[in-house]
Amino acid sequence: MGRLSILLAAYVLLFFVLAGLSGCTPAISKQLREEAGEPVPFEALLERTDEYKGRVVIVGGYILETINEPEGSWLTVLQSPLDSLNRPESSDLSKGRFLLWSTEFLDPVIYSKERGITVGGKVVGSEERKLGGLTYRYPVIEAKEIHLWSKEGKYMGPYYPYYDPWLHPWYRYPYRYRYPYW
Repeated sequence: MGRLSILLAAYVLLFFVLAGLSGCTPAISKQLREEAGEPVPFEALLERTDEYKGRVVIVGGYILETINEPEGSWLTVLQSPLDSLNRPESSDLSKGRFLLWSTEFLDPVIYSKERGITVGGKVVGSEERKLGGLTYRYPVIEAKEIHLWSKEGKYMGPYYPYYDPWLHPWYRYPYRYRYPYW
């Protein structure tokens, strides 16, 4: 009976370790991350798009607009730096915008404004479009992989403030003085 319980405990421990590690995987597949190689700074991609034409990049940000056409979908994305899991950080850190082209239909209700998105795709060039009163040059990325982040955001867990009874300010006094209402 002792061996069985040890084996069962080992399996339970292995399950929890694997379950914990699976929650920490990057949004883009390992194969595409290897194909992309060194990350391209977005400022460089914005300024010298033609130099990176044909290269696979991983970028992310927040959706501004989704437009569907018969051949596919266009997404206008406000770029944001990515964390270690390829999740977009704050939109306040944005360096610009980019256009994402997908041959698939991307439902505008699901791919709605301000949703976080991470994309692995090929740089196909740039396109100029009106942005307010000026003409803005967008890098265009053809999507190979798209990861849409949940609306809820990061789970931080409950907050449990540390409480040490030995540091209680009334601890050194007799019980009747600490809790006079009892």
